[in-house]
Amino acid sequence: MRRFAPVARVLVLSLAFTPFVLMPQASVQAAPAALSPAAAATEAAQQAAIEGYLYFYPLVAMDLTRRQFTHPARGADGAPANTFQHGRTLPRAGDATPWTNVDMLRSSAWLDLTDGPVVLTVPDTAGRLYTLTLLDMWTDVFATLGKRTTGTAKGSTVIVPPGWSGTLPSGMARIDAPTVHAWAKGMIETHGPAEQATVNALQDGFVLTPLAQWNLPAQAPRTKPDPSLDLNTPVSEQVDSMPTDAFFTYAAELLRKHPPHATDQPVLALLRRVGLGPGRPFDFDKLDHSAKQGMRRGVRAARDRMAAAAGHSLRATDGWLQETGSIGVYGNDWLRRALAAQAQPGSGLPEDLTVLVLATDSDGALLDGTHRYTLHLDNGRLPDTAAFWSLTAYDGQGLPVPNPVNRLALGSRDPLRYNADGSLDLVFSNAAPAPDEQSNWLPIPAAGPVGMLLRVYAPGPAVRDGLWTPPAVRRDVSEAEVPAASNSAVEPETAAQTEVPTTAAPPATPPAKKP
Repeated sequence: MRRFAPVARVLVLSLAFTPFVLMPQASVQAAPAALSPAAAATEAAQQAAIEGYLYFYPLVAMDLTRRQFTHPARGADGAPANTFQHGRTLPRAGDATPWTNVDMLRSSAWLDLTDGPVVLTVPDTAGRLYTLTLLDMWTDVFATLGKRTTGTAKGSTVIVPPGWSGTLPSGMARIDAPTVHAWAKGMIETHGPAEQATVNALQDGFVLTPLAQWNLPAQAPRTKPDPSLDLNTPVSEQVDSMPTDAFFTYAAELLRKHPPHATDQPVLALLRRVGLGPGRPFDFDKLDHSAKQGMRRGVRAARDRMAAAAGHSLRATDGWLQETGSIGVYGNDWLRRALAAQAQPGSGLPEDLTVLVLATDSDGALLDGTHRYTLHLDNGRLPDTAAFWSLTAYDGQGLPVPNPVNRLALGSRDPLRYNADGSLDLVFSNAAPAPDEQSNWLPIPAAGPVGMLLRVYAPGPAVRDGLWTPPAVRRDVSEAEVPAASNSAVEPETAAQTEVPTTAAPPATPPAKKP
């Protein structure tokens, strides 16, 4: 097709001019009637509100998230500013949040740079995978620390607020934050309860210290309760139901504190039409009736637009769904950024973690726990990764599946049994398979919907660019012919892993790829 592109372009250009030569002159249509001044004001305010709502959505969502997290009433579910809150244990089946990650322990902290820079200290993880993502208040990633980028050695980095010009301690790297508040979201690799104590000790090595207190005795953080804050309603529900005047008043206050990005000029020009801009107070009540009406219509239209666009950037290939829109850094795609903030504020970069969702089997049917399934991966067609990949099964509510071997995920870190040709067969079922298949078995619910996520850490370009996707998952048609053992016949998995039969078994590591 590429060789025909120049011809096609000339043809299109030629056809564009042909009507003026070959076609009879079309009748002249009357221009649309000019809008009245009031209608024009309403229209202008509506357009400003549509773009403004999408533009400000992440800023408002992030600030509510920050305020909820740092509120003293959150206790162990939050932490004061400039203090890490660590998830200390791996999730257990029946006691976890939906779609939880069973490969990593999570950490989170909100940086407050209003009084000056903050020093971020990280431990030496001795090669263990970790990622620490820093996001500004527009939910854009502005820095990433960890094995992929800065390595795993111990070090200290100073996070500096906008406009700060001072002297830093010798030997410390500097990162300039675009906003005076920033979100640090970390994940560190762990593989089972046996590693928990080791990983917890590493988590304690992630420390935030105001630069003004560097080399001084640690001071307890001061917190100020906010009695007006709703701690129970999810952030997205609060933003989605916020009245027009309250939303833009809140956004204007935040815009005075957190500067816009340098590329935001187009939307800022629109917002000036309704008196909203950086460093300017905004009073919705001072707008005339036409502008108020237009802004209310604009917010409704923006919310309808978000609802209509949700999920449309997912690409389906062989039953697997992958996000094709921007993640972590959004440029001037206000709609995409708003949708990301609505679904999950604080998304990291796909270079650190790419997630694929298994939606259907090879027949286009939803996965059901009453069936058994097989995923066959040819030799050389495993996920391209610089770290590891992992498959996790969930029930219809997105919760990990209880099972007799206590196996919530299956992936490249496990002693998988490869076929003689280097290919790999993974089995998804509730009943335990034959003994020689149990090393490759991921338990699923006994009945009902099954959710499946493939997480690829430090994915290669083929995964990130969508050039590689897993093959379709096949439902085993004749289940009666499959020898199945009772769950009770399976020995519980130890802290290490299930024993793999050794008699005539292929190697537990994949054969080397052909050059």
